[in-house]
Formats: sequence, C-alpha cells, structure tokens
Amino acid sequence: MTDLNNDHARLPAGDHNYSDSYWRESYVTRPYYQEAQLTTPDLDYDRDFSAAYELGHRARTESKEGAQFEDVEGSLEQKWEELKAESRLKWEHAKQAIKDAWNDR
Repeated sequence: MTDLNNDHARLPAGDHNYSDSYWRESYVTRPYYQEAQLTTPDLDYDRDFSAAYELGHRARTESKEGAQFEDVEGSLEQKWEELKAESRLKWEHAKQAIKDAWNDR
C-alpha cells in the first residue's frame, strides 16, 4: 500500500496538467455529478471536484503496479477528509470522482 499521508496540505499545484482540462470539461457529464447536484445544485469544478480528481491521479501514480483501487480505498477516504478543503462533496460522490481519475477516464 502507498503512503498517501505525507502531509495534511492540499495536493501540490505543479501536477495539474495530467488531465485537468479533460475533467474540467467532462465532470458535469459524470453520473455522480448529477447525483451530487440533487443536494448541492451549484457544484463547481474548482471548489468541489478538482481535489478529488487530483487525489485519484496522485494515488494511482504513487501506488505499486497492479494495485487496485479497493486496495487503497480506506486510506483515500481518510485523505479526502484531510484534503477536501472547501469541497462540499460527500465521500460517496468524491469516491466516484477519485476512482474515475484512478482509472484515468
């Protein structure tokens, strides 16, 4: 399992080019966006989703080859609570976004 608890700060700003533009354009088409919008109608990419996609991407790149999302899911939930900052996503929706980024679309 990977150590995703290096610090309690937001993910580094230098790793935004991985697929940020893809997620920025397509997050509104994802099923979890529609579900989350039922309780939070004014969802915003930067405020609510970007940290989840960053976390999923980072977790995947830091994990051992062959690791499955389920192998790190517990630590990702804890990390999400530390990193979500102003995001209003509950774990159930953040988890789906994180897994999307883990799977890289």
